[in-house]
Amino acid sequence: MSYRIEPPRKRKGNSIQTLRYWGLFALAVGIAAQTIIQNRILGVNISTGKEVYDLLADSKNMALATAAIVAQLLNACAIPLFCFLLVEGVVHTKSFRNYFLRVAGIALLSEIPFNLVMTGKVLDLNSRNPVVGLVLAMVVIFFLKQYAAKSFKGIAIPVLVIALSILWVDMLRIEDGAATVLVAATLWLTRKKLTGQVFGGAVVMCLCMIMDPLYMLAPLVFLFIHFYNGEKGESIRWIDLLAYPALLLGLWLLGLLAF
Repeated sequence: MSYRIEPPRKRKGNSIQTLRYWGLFALAVGIAAQTIIQNRILGVNISTGKEVYDLLADSKNMALATAAIVAQLLNACAIPLFCFLLVEGVVHTKSFRNYFLRVAGIALLSEIPFNLVMTGKVLDLNSRNPVVGLVLAMVVIFFLKQYAAKSFKGIAIPVLVIALSILWVDMLRIEDGAATVLVAATLWLTRKKLTGQVFGGAVVMCLCMIMDPLYMLAPLVFLFIHFYNGEKGESIRWIDLLAYPALLLGLWLLGLLAF
C-alpha cells in the first residue's frame, strides 16, 4: 500500500514577503506621486503635509494636490511595514553584523536614486533616503539588546540612545527618520507578543501624527501586521536587496520619459 505525501499547507495570513510587497507598493505610489505629480506637474518638491495643504488654496491645483495627499498617506504606510520587517530580521538573523551591513548597503545604493527622484540632483545634502532611518534604528536596537530594562542603567542608556538618534535624524535630515526609529524601537521592545507589537506600534504611530498629519493612515497598517503568519514566504535575496533602489531609478526614468 502506498501513501501520497502532501506538501505542508501554508498558514493563512501574511508572510514576510507579502508584507514586503505591500510596503513596496506603498512606496511606489508615494514616489510616483512625488516624481510625476509634485515635481513634474506641480513643479514643487513637497515633503511635508503643510506644503501639500498650501497648494489647496489654488483651485486649479486642488485635484492634483488631493492626489498628492492620498499618495503621501499611502507612502507613510510603508514605515510600520518595513520597521516590522527589520525587527523580524534582527530576531531571526544568524549575524547581526551581516544583517546591519546589508541594510547599510541598501541605504548607500539608494541615496543617489533617491536624490534624483526627489530633486533631480545626483548629490543633495538637504535630505537622506528613509533606509538610512532603518540603519539608525538598527543601532538603537543594538543598544536595546545590550541593556535589559532591569536597572536604572538598563533604562537610562536606551532612552539616551533613542533621544540621540532623534537628534541625528534631524541633523542628517533623514526622510521619516524619527518615526522609523521610534516605531522600530517599540516593535523590538514588544517583540515577544505580536499583539503587543500591533498595539504598541499603532500607539506610537498615532503619536507620530503630531509631527506630520500625513501619518494618519499608517496606524491602520498594523491590521496587516496582526495577521502575520510567522512565515518568510518565497523570495530571492538579491531581488529583495535591490528592489528599493531599482524602484527609485525606474520611477525617475519614467518621470524623465513622461515629461
